[in-house]
Amino acid sequence: MADKTIIAIREAAAAYAEAVRTTQRYFDRVEDTDDPSVLVEYATLVEREKEAAEARLDAIEAAGIEAPSIDESDSDS
Repeated sequence: MADKTIIAIREAAAAYAEAVRTTQRYFDRVEDTDDPSVLVEYATLVEREKEAAEARLDAIEAAGIEAPSIDESDSDS
């Protein structure tokens, strides 16, 4: 696998992990879930996690790495 492919996977995985950690830190400090600004911030964090997860999967797929038994959900369930 080319070095830049591995670097892309590492960077995308790190960005995803940081997005998840940011959301975790958010929950560590949240006290009032009825505050509209808290909900807006959460929605923003969820979107960042989603984008980071998609970028991570794109990098993995571009490298040709796959594990069908865990990467794909059963659409019949």
